[in-house]
Amino acid sequence: RAPPAPPSAAAPPCGLRSISVGVGALGLGYPSPETVVFRYCGGGCPAPPTLHGLALGAVLGAGSPGGGPC
Repeated sequence: RAPPAPPSAAAPPCGLRSISVGVGALGLGYPSPETVVFRYCGGGCPAPPTLHGLALGAVLGAGSPGGGPC
């Protein structure tokens, strides 16, 4: 996994992004060699927090996308 890009003055345009995530990183309580493709909206996508966005924040860390609609 690539490290997150440093914040810039202007947010990139809103769009669908994807990241491969190990199932063990999802915090489901069991180890697994499987990976899933986690899709999310990234960039300047203003929206209220969602469960999807909170899960994404747990995977990607602070400053991650909010998970709103594209």
